[in-house]
Amino acid sequence: MKSVRHSQAVLLVSLVLLLTAISAPAKNGRDFAGFYNISNAVEQGDQMVVTLRVQVHNNSDADVKQAVLTLRQPGAGVLGTFQPVKLWRNHGEVRLTQQFVVPKHEFESWHRGSQPALMVVTHDEHGQRYDRFVQMTSRPALPR
Repeated sequence: MKSVRHSQAVLLVSLVLLLTAISAPAKNGRDFAGFYNISNAVEQGDQMVVTLRVQVHNNSDADVKQAVLTLRQPGAGVLGTFQPVKLWRNHGEVRLTQQFVVPKHEFESWHRGSQPALMVVTHDEHGQRYDRFVQMTSRPALPR
């Protein structure tokens, strides 16, 4: 009986340690989140010209200077960038609109439930670059 209790205690401690290790990096997992809307989609061969509107919130616990939102194609690199955000306050939001040319298959994947791969690129005071994923959700029409 004592062996079973000891095993249960070891299992519980192990589980707590595992959950702590998994949740620790999650603090930065949703530093930036928001909504997107795609409009003015025009087919050009195997590519699409689209207007992408985003409303993104800064939940990073810090003001961000000279942030650049980049649209990326997973595994293929940067498709384009929005205009830099000079100062993005902690718990503030930005609303940006930009036209992009994206592969047709990427555009179609967005309509099947995938989200545009947006990253916030920032640099700290030492010049260290940080690329942070933006958690996005589709919204039919974003207010201006």
